[in-house]
Amino acid sequence: MKPIIIDTNKCTSCRNCEKICPGDVIRMVDGYPKIVYGDDCWYCGSCQVECPENAITIKFPYLIR
Repeated sequence: MKPIIIDTNKCTSCRNCEKICPGDVIRMVDGYPKIVYGDDCWYCGSCQVECPENAITIKFPYLIR
């Protein structure tokens, strides 16, 4: 499961998500942000908070014990 979902219909390629991601999970590819290291996502929410178009959704994993 990918932790970050980017709606490319809403995205304006502002690069905020790429700049703010502390895990270097997001990179610009062909003018749009792509998740390149999804398994390294910290679920910090920085990309979602900094997106001016609300184009990013974070799917939090279920904790099963």
